[in-house]
Amino acid sequence: MDIEFHLLIISEKEAHLKEARTSFSIIYEHFRKFLYNVIIKNIYYKSHKEEFAKTILNEVFFHLWNNPLAWEFNPKKHKSPDSGFKAYLSTIAYYKTLEYLKANESYLNNETPKVDDINNDWLFKLEVNEYEILENELKKKNNVLDGILANLEPKKQDIVRVYFQFYEEGKKMRSENIKLMESMFNTTWDNIRQIISRVKKQIKEVTKKTTKIQ
Repeated sequence: MDIEFHLLIISEKEAHLKEARTSFSIIYEHFRKFLYNVIIKNIYYKSHKEEFAKTILNEVFFHLWNNPLAWEFNPKKHKSPDSGFKAYLSTIAYYKTLEYLKANESYLNNETPKVDDINNDWLFKLEVNEYEILENELKKKNNVLDGILANLEPKKQDIVRVYFQFYEEGKKMRSENIKLMESMFNTTWDNIRQIISRVKKQIKEVTKKTTKIQ
């Protein structure tokens, strides 16, 4: 599938609405299951979990409908348009999930999280300024990661990006996510783990150097 072609058609929706809707439907059907799995693993609440995931899924595609040209394939960063676009959608989904959970905070405060882990961020109420701090810290980590990724071949860059979308601190990778990544990148979990292990080691080294400088 020519993703960029369909995104271009969507961008011309004011002049060619029917064609834009057709291209949008093609992209939606192709990526919705993958994106749904990415979203639902970041929702730790029992009630309305699927409903929340579907709402956030729609938010991501609504963003895509309004900003179809925000992404373009870069062969220097991604092995294929498919894997590159999945990484892009996963990033949007992550931030849309944070936004949605924040918007529904009053409702969620009345429910016990599904994961009773003292390290679970959602066990505690975050103030507005704490969300800003969290976002800034994520940007810093992304800058470090981007610097490391620049030295990897395109396929390995995509593997690392998708891995960290699924990653949960202190928890084993879920079997369905392992199968998804093996299928997506046509490789084994052992190979993926080796790549991630090397990247994590580099992140620690860079972090130590940054701390010493400060």
